[in-house]
Amino acid sequence: MTENPLALQDMQFEVSYTPSKITIENEELLERLIEQTTDHYNNQVFKFDEENVAEAKQAKADLNKIAKLIDDRRKEIKADYSQPLNIFEEKMKRYVERIKVVSDDINSGIKLFDESEKAVRLEKVKNEMVKIAEPLNIEPDTIEISTTWLNKSSFTTKGEVKGKILDEIHDKMKIVAMQRSQIASDKATITDYAEIAGLDPYAWSGLIDQGWSVADVREKIKQSVEDKRLKEQAEFEAQQKQAEYEAAMEKMQREQALETDNGLVDPETGEIIIGNEPEPEKHQNTYFDDSPTMTVTLQLTGTQNQLSALNNYLIENGIEVVPVQ
Repeated sequence: MTENPLALQDMQFEVSYTPSKITIENEELLERLIEQTTDHYNNQVFKFDEENVAEAKQAKADLNKIAKLIDDRRKEIKADYSQPLNIFEEKMKRYVERIKVVSDDINSGIKLFDESEKAVRLEKVKNEMVKIAEPLNIEPDTIEISTTWLNKSSFTTKGEVKGKILDEIHDKMKIVAMQRSQIASDKATITDYAEIAGLDPYAWSGLIDQGWSVADVREKIKQSVEDKRLKEQAEFEAQQKQAEYEAAMEKMQREQALETDNGLVDPETGEIIIGNEPEPEKHQNTYFDDSPTMTVTLQLTGTQNQLSALNNYLIENGIEVVPVQ
């Protein structure tokens, strides 16, 4: 870049101006006329009825004309008085704008450079995070990158990440690794405890991921086991009560029933409470075979139940069995 041909001190400039004094000619006369006018109208008595409302309106119009005349003159003088200042301001603003255009262009280039430098520093920080995360057995993106790590002051003159930044990254990642290890240990503890209690271990260990402590989960498991025990006990007692009720009702029905050939009968309804079932008929062998008889000698091997069943089959079918000496 070439040296600026104009130094800052060369830009010093003087502005010549003469502060003006605004004088109202015949101001005393004007003051007296204003006072006479206001006194005149203040002393007027308006009833504001149909007879003098027109007169009141005319008075208002006359006063407004005088006020407008004075205000218009004020604006006229102000415009003339302000014109040199307005011209001066417009010139100075144009000079500043011309300088700002060039300055803004340079600033845009500086921003692009800073962004590219920050991108390089970001990549270096990410590489260091990968190195630190690997022995800790965690992912590099488990911690958020601090904006201060990307400042130029966080790097050495050779462009390397400073040691204090690396220590800060390591400390944050170590905390995450310890938290994960503790969570894994707590989940294993709860898994064992839930299995011993006969509960689903995965559902209970999942509470650790939600921020529950081991002590809280164990208390909840104890409560769940106790609730289950109380429920089963209540169901068992209800079944017992139902069985006792049914037995009592059956006993009462037996005591009140009449014994007949068909069994016990309710004397009021005639309903058979307990019927006499006929004895099952013995099945007689109806198998008929007119083929010639044969005699065979067999040696049988089987369990006592099997041989007993076979013996019954032989008897039922009329097969003669003679023991062999």
